[in-house]
Amino acid sequence: MLKNVFYFSDERGRYPVKEFIYSLSPSEQKKAISYLIALRDFGHNLHRPMADYVTQGLYELRPRANRIFYFFYLGESAVLVHAIRKTSDKLPERDIILALKRKAKVEAERNAGLLAAEGI
Repeated sequence: MLKNVFYFSDERGRYPVKEFIYSLSPSEQKKAISYLIALRDFGHNLHRPMADYVTQGLYELRPRANRIFYFFYLGESAVLVHAIRKTSDKLPERDIILALKRKAKVEAERNAGLLAAEGI
C-alpha cells in the first residue's frame, strides 16, 4: 500500500492527468479511478494487465485504451505525470519523453509544489 498517489502539476498550475480523467466518459472515468485506487492499494505489486513497466522507472496504468503514466516517488508514493488514449500497438515516443521529463523535474527539484495537495 502506498501512502499517497499524487497528480503532477505543470508550470501553469494545471493537473494534466486529472484533466484527462475528467475528459473521459463516465464509464471510462470510473474505470480509471478504480485503477488509481488499485495503484494506491497494491503499489509496487500491481502488474499486468492493470499496470506495466515502460522504461527508466516509468510505469503505466492500463484502463481500457487509456494509459496513465506514473513513477514511484520516495518509495512510498506514486506521481501521475501524463495520460493518453492509446490508438496503436506501440506507445508514442513523444508521450514517453514528456512523461520522463515531468518525472525528472519532480525528482530533480524534490518539489512538492509540483504535486497536487490532494491525492486520489
